Amino acid sequence: MIMPLKRAIRLFPWRRQPVSGEQLPKRYAKSPEGRAIIRLTLASPEALLMPFESFPARFGKVAEDEDNPPVVNLDKDLVDYLFARLGELGDEDLLLRISMPTDATSPKVKGLVGEAEPLHLLETAIQRYFAYLESTRRQNLAQLARDAALLGVLGTGALGLSVLIDGRAVTPSEGIGLPLLNQGVTIFGWLTCWEALANALWNWRPLYENLRMSQRLQAAKIEIATT
Repeated sequence: MIMPLKRAIRLFPWRRQPVSGEQLPKRYAKSPEGRAIIRLTLASPEALLMPFESFPARFGKVAEDEDNPPVVNLDKDLVDYLFARLGELGDEDLLLRISMPTDATSPKVKGLVGEAEPLHLLETAIQRYFAYLESTRRQNLAQLARDAALLGVLGTGALGLSVLIDGRAVTPSEGIGLPLLNQGVTIFGWLTCWEALANALWNWRPLYENLRMSQRLQAAKIEIATT
């Protein structure tokens, strides 16, 4: 009884309230263009990436494969941090203000992908990663919809079969085999219908929110400040 109740509660979760217009100046400054500023501190452009990840040669250059440009993985803690901030900010336009040491923000960063401009590297890495994440979440949502439809059909079919079995008169000589089968089919039908309902009412929401935040981070403006 407890487990179904917990599953039912998940359908109506507590949702983080976006920061209102009056609260925003207290926690997030705004740029002259009206964008909410999210501040990040990096030791170098490569600190944006997952451990053991690096920018490939000619990253973001014209010489890249235009049909399949390389995507670098951003640090998971950084991505989680950005998503948490977006959950508070609602639909505010974003400005990512990244602080880095002066030697990492020189016009050309020697030894990093040949000689590359830090701002261009950061913009390209962030936009490509969240474009990839958006595409992945679209695929996840499509798969979730297919699973929900399949589970709904299977569950409805199982419940219909259980009704047919239940309507059949069972003689004592037939034993308990058919009633047990009917109970199993009924349980299977309700479980699959429940999973289909959970997909339709709740399971899609985190994926969709993740997709929307990925779109917003692709459109975010990026600035570099020296420390």
